[in-house]
Amino acid sequence: MDKNNHIQQLINSRKLSTNEEYELFEGALQALHMSISIDDIADICKAFCDDTKDDEVMFGIIHLIEQLQGEEYLKTIAICTPDMKDAHDWAMTLNKRIINSQKYFEKYIEIIGELEKDYKEKILKLLVDVKNDNPKRFGNKIDMLIERTE
Repeated sequence: MDKNNHIQQLINSRKLSTNEEYELFEGALQALHMSISIDDIADICKAFCDDTKDDEVMFGIIHLIEQLQGEEYLKTIAICTPDMKDAHDWAMTLNKRIINSQKYFEKYIEIIGELEKDYKEKILKLLVDVKNDNPKRFGNKIDMLIERTE
């Protein structure tokens, strides 16, 4: 099975509501490990689902895409996470992990600042949701990010 079929298998089984979906999801994650590229992130993000029956298994997707790292990874996350309509909580989680990263937070600010206007507006709106979700933990960082990217 090729990479695109495995990604589609993740998407199709993302609710994890049956043993079969769980096994298909886990099998696809294993098959994709170390074989994805930056170009695959947007499609893989379609596999996130806020309505999944097993959040712990869903973290497997985070670990899968975080193996890519770097500037292109950050730019892709900034562009694609605001469009994760069925997985808003997971979009916030991906961004929270970057905001909490000493290694990537400053670079993320720079990347967001360089985005085209439409993309920048969408990611900033998502980041405001992150701030509102936990103002004590993310308020100051998000305020600083917004100030430095406008």
